[in-house]
Amino acid sequence: MRSRLFLPKGFFVSGIRSGIGNKVKRDIALIYSEVPCVATGLFTKNRVKGAPVIISKNHLRDGRAQAVIANSGCANACTGNRGIADAETMAYELARQLGIRKEDVLLASTGVIGRFLPMERVREGIRKIARTVGKASKPEFFAEAIMTTDTTPKIISKRFLIQKHKKATICGFAKGAGMVHPDLATLLSFIITDVAINRRLLEKSLKASVEMSFNSLTIDGDTSTNDSVLILANGKAGNERIDIVERDFLEFQNSLDRVMLGLAESIARDGEGATKLVKIIVRNGKSASSARKIARHIASSPLVKTAVYGSDPNWGRLMAAIGSSGIEVNPEGIDIYFGKLQVARNGVGTSYSEGRARQILDKEEVEVTVDLKQGRSGAVVYTCDLTPDYVKINSSYMT
Repeated sequence: MRSRLFLPKGFFVSGIRSGIGNKVKRDIALIYSEVPCVATGLFTKNRVKGAPVIISKNHLRDGRAQAVIANSGCANACTGNRGIADAETMAYELARQLGIRKEDVLLASTGVIGRFLPMERVREGIRKIARTVGKASKPEFFAEAIMTTDTTPKIISKRFLIQKHKKATICGFAKGAGMVHPDLATLLSFIITDVAINRRLLEKSLKASVEMSFNSLTIDGDTSTNDSVLILANGKAGNERIDIVERDFLEFQNSLDRVMLGLAESIARDGEGATKLVKIIVRNGKSASSARKIARHIASSPLVKTAVYGSDPNWGRLMAAIGSSGIEVNPEGIDIYFGKLQVARNGVGTSYSEGRARQILDKEEVEVTVDLKQGRSGAVVYTCDLTPDYVKINSSYMT
């Protein structure tokens, strides 16, 4: 049963068809707040950046925004000066339609790299979606409009009490199924909330949530040009602004963590061609960073991921991935588990039942645990299996 969806006060969201790429699906998405928001974002660390990333980073210098316009069907990346001009035109056109500052518009695009936006269709699409403001929000339309190879829309919301009696809401949208890897995972994500919070703490909160969610997620080890995570807070919940780290901030942080972790899990579950959600847990590492690096290396291993696809209990591939992670480990001290079934103890195989191991690996959700026995730090990384369908999807992406 699908959980109930809540939208924060003062926000409008929707999506429409404009014919940018696939004329059957929606491809332009809008977020609009009745009032200017405190806003911040995190972006791809790829040195090749799409035009929307460049413009959005500039627009966020003052820490505010009021709208986001996003499109699928074309990444507007590796498009030179024309791509920058097209992105600026999108911001200008939406601002003109809504009567807001151009600098208060953030942008995001996803799709094929190296193609130009069909600007006549984009302009008309922006005018069309701007005319829907004031009508009922359509969050499912927004989620569909940002999808590319995703098979399901990704929306999660959380309602909670702040300052004991004020109802507050966080709602998150995401797209992502392939070219997903930490720093930043290849995705678009948009978080909206009606909480009143200052910019410094909003940035702090977003970074913390991204670290344990999207930066703990890998599908195929590739990072794209357009990755963006944007968060807007309009203060419509009516709480006194959160300015210090205390109970209300921690409640906000906890709720944001739950929304973003849920989105990360849904991306891993919907990985291109995936049949299984895989959770890699590393325990008792020397440090959090070393545990995370080992977990990411295991999760990125094609040999590990194909073994999971075939329900093959080849724990030796895990040992090989651990040993090639670049982190110093003691092979004779490593334990490995599939679910609760221990398959290796102190670096040597146990007398486990391969049939039982295959049953565990055959489930839709697979948990793999590595105990390094080196310290007290741990990490969790989410991924999926690697299947023949992944190759099929990505061998014909442009067509």
